Amino acid sequence: MVTVKFEGIENLQIKLKEKAAEIEKAMMEGADEAADIVKQSAESKAPRGETGNLVRSIDKNKVLNKDGKISVYVGIQKNEIFSADGYYARMQEKGTSKMKARPYLRPALDENRSRINSIITEKVREVIKWLIQ
Repeated sequence: MVTVKFEGIENLQIKLKEKAAEIEKAMMEGADEAADIVKQSAESKAPRGETGNLVRSIDKNKVLNKDGKISVYVGIQKNEIFSADGYYARMQEKGTSKMKARPYLRPALDENRSRINSIITEKVREVIKWLIQ
């Protein structure tokens, strides 16, 4: 029989609780930085059209933390060009019965997933580096 005894668990729990706000801030900063990357990628992939309105309407909102879930939206924002439903943008992304899809948002996210994870991981790692040394 092998017995393993861990000491200092209470101290570790205290330190992690003290760092919780910093970890949350790091995750939010990482999400914001990652959203910039997805936004830029979507802008480069979006159909240009005659006016360029679709590209100019791609934006991100601020990072939110609701009930412990951190999120940021990248997509078509309501503005003087597009209404809230994003009808034209949705037709471009998904296609119609008469028009082939020209996706730009989903590919922008999919192609940057590993980079997104790396950014957020590195931000959090900086906060808890004392723990993993």
